[in-house]
Amino acid sequence: MIVTEANVFNKVPISIITGFLGSGKTTLLNYLTAQPNMSDIALIINEFGEVGIDNLLIESSIENTLLLENGCICCSIRGDLVDTIIDLFTKVENGQIPKFKRIVIETTGLANPGPIINSIRNEKLISKKCELDNVITLVDGIQGAAQLVRYQEVKIQISQADLCLISKCDIGSSKKINSLETDLLKINPILRTKKIKNGRINPEFLFEKVSPGFRNIELLNQHPHEGVDSFAHGKISSWSFKSDRDIDEPRFRDWINMLYTLRPYAMLRMKGIIKFKNRKQPILIQAVGSSMSELQELDGWPLKSNQTRLILIFNGLPQRSVSTSFSRWVLNEKG
Repeated sequence: MIVTEANVFNKVPISIITGFLGSGKTTLLNYLTAQPNMSDIALIINEFGEVGIDNLLIESSIENTLLLENGCICCSIRGDLVDTIIDLFTKVENGQIPKFKRIVIETTGLANPGPIINSIRNEKLISKKCELDNVITLVDGIQGAAQLVRYQEVKIQISQADLCLISKCDIGSSKKINSLETDLLKINPILRTKKIKNGRINPEFLFEKVSPGFRNIELLNQHPHEGVDSFAHGKISSWSFKSDRDIDEPRFRDWINMLYTLRPYAMLRMKGIIKFKNRKQPILIQAVGSSMSELQELDGWPLKSNQTRLILIFNGLPQRSVSTSFSRWVLNEKG
């Protein structure tokens, strides 16, 4: 894997909505598609998914593409996701469907968002037109704690999310929901969380207009002490680094390439702002699953201080191995 720099903007943002079986994706999507300010989205659902929006669909002569009552475009994945997305753009160009400003992809309850993200970022036909905006994961406010213990899929969905919506907060115990929120943050320390009732949430909160990748940057500042920090929840662990020192860019690139080449399936999430030597501006770096975004040079430091902040979330890797390899490869420290 070669890490390169990003230089393309103004693409159609893609948001992924995932969540374990029964977490409330159907309720959320039914609410969102009923909102008037959602009429310019294209919604892609899995053919065998749980989304019960049949009551919202109207007849259309366009194969595999339906129009919702408020003008949203809805299609199902019958084959490859890449073909489905490209087909949407082709139909816009041919005047078969209205132009859309955002794509929302709903996954099945057992899905790992990683392969979808990999397609969006690495398939050239999509990456030229689209940019991954955010990954939204729903967690059942009542069953979520037990599911975290029983199902690895839930942990992976949480670890790869930017935002977690805790559902069923109208019928769940506040004490248990708060405890669940604490467990979620142990898995993903840079996760934004929001408690919802009956799937109701302002679409502007989900799809606020910020540059892709800039959400959750402020959460990188939550570790107050300089140095290394780590958390663990079962086999899923996180490791973070914060320092005032300048980072050697070639050594850092070599280390990242090594991690994602040797153990790509162990890597679940990475996000950081790096202060490189010989660079005036900070560099934003991020990855979900085994798919890494291109490095992005920022105009300035979005946090209060110009420190390097980096966090990795991984599955089945010893935290000590990650920390030791970083010290040796990047910091050039022995021992």
